[in-house]
Amino acid sequence: MTSSLLQWCLQAPTETVLMDSADSWLQVWHQLPFAQATPMALAVMGGFQADRPAWVFASGYQAALRSVFPGTAGPGLFAFCLTEEGGHGARNLSTTWSADGSEGIGVTGAKGWTPLFQHYSAYFVACQSREQEPNAEACFRVVRLPADTDGVSFEARTPGRFLPELPTARMQVQVSCLSASALLPGDGWSEYAKPFSAQEELYVTAALLAYLLREGRAHDWPQHYVQQLVGALSLLCSLVDTKLDTAIELVTLSGATTWARTLFAEATDFWQQSPDDVRATRWFRDKPIQTLWAGSSEKRGAKAWAALSNAG
Repeated sequence: MTSSLLQWCLQAPTETVLMDSADSWLQVWHQLPFAQATPMALAVMGGFQADRPAWVFASGYQAALRSVFPGTAGPGLFAFCLTEEGGHGARNLSTTWSADGSEGIGVTGAKGWTPLFQHYSAYFVACQSREQEPNAEACFRVVRLPADTDGVSFEARTPGRFLPELPTARMQVQVSCLSASALLPGDGWSEYAKPFSAQEELYVTAALLAYLLREGRAHDWPQHYVQQLVGALSLLCSLVDTKLDTAIELVTLSGATTWARTLFAEATDFWQQSPDDVRATRWFRDKPIQTLWAGSSEKRGAKAWAALSNAG
């Protein structure tokens, strides 16, 4: 699968359609071969066909969700709603769930950041049990809310300084009488939130590399550089059948994404040669997405490296 996917990246047309809105990106996204494609194929093909980093991120984000959460097959869009405003950490959420006394549950709270909020099929909302102490076992859970659930509302956020084309919103949840089956099985932190962080790094980085691979081919960037893009992308593809929870897997991910960031920096140098090109302008503007996971990746990689070293 990896070799055929990389070969596709080297042979597919480099022209893109204008995607100046979420709707125009979705028209391209919905044409991907969802019935056959793996999450990595969706990330790579989506990133390759994107005309700007906003949709590269969206493609990688959707692929990462499909690698972690159940019931995400097909072209629909999904969101993992974890981030809260007001300094609430991932293990100390203000959003709560509780049993309603009739074999159902209710969910109450707010989330600070939900991308593409008008286009989702369902939301995966991280929350804590209202009845248990904050650190009690099974306190942290994830609830699946269909997009048409009563009691879910959004307040659009002002476009950000980078990826401004990506619509985002604050989410308010006041849901009652929800089936208990909406609670995903397992601990919300260890089964979903923690692995999603590493998977998001993996898939968004792969999407960015695929995007640059197309741009590199389109602009005749040096062959040795394009070959490195292929090599880094191949290394990331080798991690798709893992849970990214062992020391060697995390060391490999950290090393691969560090390599990718050096390639992102080289791409910036190439774009400097065409500073008036709108694609160059967007690449400069959206630079923060290139290093969004650098801090957490380095910490994971260092911890995993220490574990491997001590094991000897």
